[in-house]
Amino acid sequence: YAADGNLFFARPGPALREGIAILARCAYDDEDVVREALDELSFLPKEGNGWAQVHFPAKEKKQSIPDVEDLVTSDTFFELHQEACEANEDFYADPTSGYNVFTEVAHKKRGKCCGSGCRHCPYNHVNLKDKTMIQQPAFLYEGTDNANGGAFISSLSSIPPNSHIKVLFFSGGKDSYLTIRKLVQQKLQSNGTDNFHLILLTTYDFETKVIAHQDVNIDTVCRQARHLEIPLLGIPLHRSSGEEYLSRIEKGLDAVRSAIPDMKQLTLVFGDLHLEHIRQWREKELSKYSLEYPLWKIPYTELVDDLEASGVNIVVSASNQDGIGVGTTFSRRLWQDATKMGIDGFGEEGEFHSVAEVWTTSKEQALGLKL
Repeated sequence: YAADGNLFFARPGPALREGIAILARCAYDDEDVVREALDELSFLPKEGNGWAQVHFPAKEKKQSIPDVEDLVTSDTFFELHQEACEANEDFYADPTSGYNVFTEVAHKKRGKCCGSGCRHCPYNHVNLKDKTMIQQPAFLYEGTDNANGGAFISSLSSIPPNSHIKVLFFSGGKDSYLTIRKLVQQKLQSNGTDNFHLILLTTYDFETKVIAHQDVNIDTVCRQARHLEIPLLGIPLHRSSGEEYLSRIEKGLDAVRSAIPDMKQLTLVFGDLHLEHIRQWREKELSKYSLEYPLWKIPYTELVDDLEASGVNIVVSASNQDGIGVGTTFSRRLWQDATKMGIDGFGEEGEFHSVAEVWTTSKEQALGLKL
């Protein structure tokens, strides 16, 4: 059974009576006499109104997709907002708090961002001072105009027309960090034939400001982006919105298009190492985009060599393995020990996650630039 704990149990008040009745109704569901008597209570909400029995039909087991987070798909404020916009309404009632929330329609009538971090801001929160409070996809860091990182590291304002934009899905961990270094190597080896510009994209939980699985705060990723001077797009995920992950990603990419309206090409880049089902999922769901996997099936020995060459400290940020503690430095020795434990040496199956402390060395060394 599932019930609305916030409404019926979390606060002292009259609703506790209904909560107790719901508990009794669930507990005695298999006793006909008691169940029928409870159903006669005038204050017991009908099933489906704040509580319901949950059925779990047998389904074919699906492979999980580590690091790809779908939002809750229940009918919550995402659909309410869509319906209100279709009706040209200025607000709708939030299903949890009951408060009125301005729609995108209302914000567009205003004609500009008010800087308050509104839930449905259509202006990419351009006037919001504390960017960690964004509720819609927006740039948390726009880069530095005098960035010395070659043609592919530029601030948003300095990216020229008809540019090739590569958007790296960036978690802050070692794999996505190594992907940046691989892109730098490709750029240097191309001798100017691949003049792309790089943007980092990070999804995180709006309430906690934490990146799923990594257990890393978005502030840490902002610090990484500033040190490397690479623009960072943040996509806050509202767990109670009902909006799907792919819809949210598309809004983020719309923010990129809005910031760089005259781009020539948009490529999505991922730091996947070897898990086929993840790559297949991406290529199915994001088939309209050009996709790149710079680290795909590169031997772990080469990846460890590159980490050591970077001089960047890599720290375990989350782990479900007894022998790999949070706060442990990821090193060649840890990789070897993890392999001996019978798990993936890079934690590709979700055994552990990491954060790249890029600020422990210079930007040039962290990126692998040849000056």
